[in-house]
Amino acid sequence: MAVYIVTVPDADRKMQPVEVSLEIYQVFVESNRMEQRQRYERRMHLDSRPLEHCLHRNAASETLEETFERLELTRNVWCALAHLSPKQQHRLILHFWSGYSYTEIAELEHCNKATVMRSVKAGLKKFQKYFLKT
Repeated sequence: MAVYIVTVPDADRKMQPVEVSLEIYQVFVESNRMEQRQRYERRMHLDSRPLEHCLHRNAASETLEETFERLELTRNVWCALAHLSPKQQHRLILHFWSGYSYTEIAELEHCNKATVMRSVKAGLKKFQKYFLKT
């Protein structure tokens, strides 16, 4: 009988190897595939929404002052993003608004993770500098 090894977290959330049967291994693999598929679909959904939609969460129940502040924030965010290079804009939006990791962005763009990290951090510094100026 073949023995398969899967890695699962224990009570302390440390990954531990566990021997399982073929049937359990297949369930585990299918579960991982489904999780990855759902994550991909969720990201595709988020990526198709405009940034303004993410900033307009509770627009129906807010006061006039809150609406004004939200619109000002939206305008300021777009102005700050305009001061970045197109790559930095794209990477900042993917990382901070869509939740992609540096590794995932690097895989999407077929480049090095360190390059993405430097680009995001440099873009974030410019972004913060813009808000300190205003």
